[in-house]
Amino acid sequence: MIERLIPFEKYEGAGNDFVILDFFENIWIDLYDVVLIEKICNRHFGVGADGLIAVCPSMEYDFEMKYLNSDGRFSSFCGNGSRCAASYMSKKTGKTHLSFIAADGPHTADCDKNLVKVSMKNIVQVQHELGFFANTGSPHLVLEYDGLDSLNVKVLGSELRKRHSEAGTNVNFIHIHDSIIDIRTFERGVEDETLACGTGITAAAFYLTSKLNSNGHYLIDVRAKGGNCKVELDYRDQMAENVFLIGPAVNVFSGFLRV
Repeated sequence: MIERLIPFEKYEGAGNDFVILDFFENIWIDLYDVVLIEKICNRHFGVGADGLIAVCPSMEYDFEMKYLNSDGRFSSFCGNGSRCAASYMSKKTGKTHLSFIAADGPHTADCDKNLVKVSMKNIVQVQHELGFFANTGSPHLVLEYDGLDSLNVKVLGSELRKRHSEAGTNVNFIHIHDSIIDIRTFERGVEDETLACGTGITAAAFYLTSKLNSNGHYLIDVRAKGGNCKVELDYRDQMAENVFLIGPAVNVFSGFLRV
């Protein structure tokens, strides 16, 4: 069997890291090969990443983003991953404003060097027996928790993830101080804590505005273990509109996959 060398980019957004494959360059790799994708994302036997992103041609948008978790399976929208994909495409095309389509629909991105602002979906709170729940492109449970530093996120997050539903949910543990949110997130598909989660950061910001329950425009600082992001939104009557996730997206290195 002939081996091929496939070029890739490694990006990180607030410590949330991704392998990016460029399908504009006539690269072919089977995204449905769960074993291969999982191996690429493996931190011991592959490149190592929380997920893999394929940026693909689109008739209506600048690109299509396909996202797979490190378990090798397609997943829902990834906020930090979308910022990294937009940063890559901005450098490739020279455009600072981009449109793209993802698992949850269309988005826009504005890129200023390593800072990327991505539009998110409108958010509505959903009542759930486990606590505050919102879908920000991916499902998220948000819980306030004292003693965030000593929390075993993997153990507690895994338990709550499985109790939610068969498909599971991401679980965010937060602490609020002076309107700044500290957050730790357990991500389904990764099945562990990640250094940041963009859709989780967005859900946490929506939780804060829902708790304040005061209509208006907000710019909220959220601090994850891997870096800081901001969420901009308009809150009105238990709903968030004009939602944007803002944060860093950095090219770590480039290389070739041997497949």
